[in-house]
Amino acid sequence: MVSVAIERHDQVLSREQFASADSAPLRLTRPVPLWLAPQTICVTLIIALLGTYALHNVPLLERAFPEGDLYLTRYQGSYVIPVRLFLLSFYLGYASAMDGGLSGRLCFGLDLCLTAALTFWLFDLMAALVHDQLGILLYLHMALPISGLAGMLVFSVRILRHGDMPPRDDSPVCRRVHPTQYFVASFAFSLSAGISMSVARMELPGIVTLRELALLGGIGTGVFLFLPLFFVILNWVAALRAIFYPPGRFAPPATVIVPAHNEAHIIAETIHSLDVAAEQYTNQLTLLVIDNNSSDRTAQIVREALLRARHIRGRLLSEPMPGKANALNRGIAETHTDYIVRIDADTQVSPDALWRVMRHFSNPLVAVVGGQALVPGGGIFDGARELEVILKVGLDQVAYGAGDAIIGIPGMFVAYNTQALREVGGFAGGMNGEDTDAATRIGESGRRLVVDPSATFVSEVPRTFSHMREQRMRWFRSLFHVMARNQQHFLMRNLSLRSKLLMPYMLINTARRAIALPFLIFAAIFLLMAPDPRSAISAQAVLAFLMGAPMIMVIFAALTMRKFRALLHLPQYLVFRMFRSYLTLESVLSISFQRYQANCSRSGIPTTRTVGDRGNPVTKIKGGSGSM
Repeated sequence: MVSVAIERHDQVLSREQFASADSAPLRLTRPVPLWLAPQTICVTLIIALLGTYALHNVPLLERAFPEGDLYLTRYQGSYVIPVRLFLLSFYLGYASAMDGGLSGRLCFGLDLCLTAALTFWLFDLMAALVHDQLGILLYLHMALPISGLAGMLVFSVRILRHGDMPPRDDSPVCRRVHPTQYFVASFAFSLSAGISMSVARMELPGIVTLRELALLGGIGTGVFLFLPLFFVILNWVAALRAIFYPPGRFAPPATVIVPAHNEAHIIAETIHSLDVAAEQYTNQLTLLVIDNNSSDRTAQIVREALLRARHIRGRLLSEPMPGKANALNRGIAETHTDYIVRIDADTQVSPDALWRVMRHFSNPLVAVVGGQALVPGGGIFDGARELEVILKVGLDQVAYGAGDAIIGIPGMFVAYNTQALREVGGFAGGMNGEDTDAATRIGESGRRLVVDPSATFVSEVPRTFSHMREQRMRWFRSLFHVMARNQQHFLMRNLSLRSKLLMPYMLINTARRAIALPFLIFAAIFLLMAPDPRSAISAQAVLAFLMGAPMIMVIFAALTMRKFRALLHLPQYLVFRMFRSYLTLESVLSISFQRYQANCSRSGIPTTRTVGDRGNPVTKIKGGSGSM
């Protein structure tokens, strides 16, 4: 089965096959020309380099900012790179290329810079008060990462606040405090922090060298030890929980729904893999394939494949309204079982995948279960994607699960409790990330989300730059759409780890990826220019930013999961990370700001663009009704 799928994946897809109405939701996105991200990077670098020159050559600025960066108070120790100056430069670079016309760009650039400056200088004020009242002078290497994290959070939050986003749509929320998840997270955090801090103080060979690699995102001694320890402890907790509370034998009747849009090239293999998996499943499985306006032979091939199926009963449905969410909600409306398995049309499940995910529903608190993707092999991105999945699913998602803090489970292959899915409104249309949205809402309603890496499936990996660009822009943009639709979870009435820690972390991480490539270039130029001999920047520090902690984490994840051969793709993965960062920058540039521009233009700032109709607003789905 898998070999057939791999053979089929050898062909390169056309845009009609990998793009759909869901790729770029109308009114929420705009096309991004290929030159727009380079423009952002160039403007950022020009402003940052001019600012660096001014800070070290203009006497007034030298006296006002003696630390070599935009600090308002003195700190102890040497700095590495002017992070605050770079962040303000990046804000202006982004504003120069964002959607919204001249008025929106001017307003948003000013908004970002003033918000970040206020945040930075409030921190400086607190540092000055600590020095005056307690006589403690804080270190610059403490202010640097705090400034970086604050600046990245400001960037994502202001985009979330002013960008064109799906409207807020509240869903049931569990208001009870879950002490177990906080205990697990606190235990893992305290233990890993204690060990890493103890080792960092030791004068062991190599520790002094690691201390010097303090560039934002590099592998300082604490980060080098803390992150692997934190995740390994959480994975041990998850492993112990599986040993003492193993999933029981449970194989209820279930309905498999497969939305399909122009999937003639792969849908037969998908149905065949489900038929093979149904042979190992000890109860009845019903397959619903929902054809969503396909213009190829998808419907004919589905009928032929269903006739050949021996172990799964199925039928073909037609959903005329474009959009994957509409097809999925049609499937939910046609479901009469207590459990639904959602599978993408380009996904082939392993023979044992269905019973492996369904067994977790023996725990009545579990409402969503996902597995781990395998790559088909042979594509230019497959090696990097394999390591990406090993890290993000095999290590991160399992660790988050130990604290009941999984944010989303990808929709390539995921099982739901039908009632829980209907209670949160089914799948939202007119936005990116309907799978993450549904899983997050179910988790915040008090149900458990589970990821089982032993339940594997082959999922399509893009084989061209255009396909990868479309996929990753859609994926990265989905975080903002999901956060905007679920703003209620940021309120204090909801005290879950997911909403109070993981969601803000995801916003910071998205901004970090968008900033990473221009920051790396700026760091390299700053190193070559050497404008300030006080700076502790070095070639090793710049290299640490590119390879440091991410490389350590992916190696650790591969060794933990015994995926030794995957490490052969490590160089490809490190290059792919920078490419992924570039696509994240393109993704945030694709966000529309038309409403924000309209508001700014009323202030009298001239505009260069007319606000026009950009399509239909987000579709609000009623749970269980199947309305489109």
